[in-house]
Amino acid sequence: MEENKMTELINDYIDGYLSGELKVYVEKHIHEDQEWKSTYEKYSELNKLMNNDKELEAPASLRKDFEQFLDHEIENQTKVVPINSAINHKRWYQLAAAVVILAVGYILGISMNKGNTDEIDQLRNEMAATKALVLNSLDDQSASSRLGAVNASYSMEAMDDDIVQAFVKTLNTDENINVRLAALEALSRYADDENVRKALIESLSTQDKPAVQIVLINLLVQLKEKRAIEPLKKLTEDEENMEAVRDEANYGIFKLS
Repeated sequence: MEENKMTELINDYIDGYLSGELKVYVEKHIHEDQEWKSTYEKYSELNKLMNNDKELEAPASLRKDFEQFLDHEIENQTKVVPINSAINHKRWYQLAAAVVILAVGYILGISMNKGNTDEIDQLRNEMAATKALVLNSLDDQSASSRLGAVNASYSMEAMDDDIVQAFVKTLNTDENINVRLAALEALSRYADDENVRKALIESLSTQDKPAVQIVLINLLVQLKEKRAIEPLKKLTEDEENMEAVRDEANYGIFKLS
């Protein structure tokens, strides 16, 4: 395996991002391979030294209520305050406000009298602003803010094409594995949409994070998406892919055939 892939997997393991077969795979190599063990010890020590200075990551559970997630972030930021903490606090309050606007706006939209056009227009403008805020937050340098933007989408009644395309881009290119997984979970809620399904299938060919590859394969198997068989075959034939990924792809082909 290439050294950079080994290093990436070890760092994901140290950060607690891995689970299931992939986690077992890494633990096995750390115990049995001296190079893996040395690399693990080096990065584990480095992680401890940097832990007090790095910006806090989002919580591991991708299904937590956004309000709980926001409280968690604010509470922890009182313990470790990055240089741009004031900016991050502002972003979190903006996202929280966005969720409230969407939730309240939806309820009001049902009960509002048709004659109150001014109020309806105002509400539409607020919801448009909320959408813009979510999209802008996906480009934020903070992984926590990007994850917060994905979680905020759960308060939307539906995701339009702009949001879907933004989440697909996040799934395929975000540098943080938790943000990618969150985008994948958000997209899975709209897997009945043909455009979303096509994007998930296409992601098999571009995805470069092993943990995300495995979750994506399992999702497509659950969806019984037979169009995924061909890209899965390519995954099994590419020796640069991890053994665990190739094994999962083979299993997916078996289940879908």
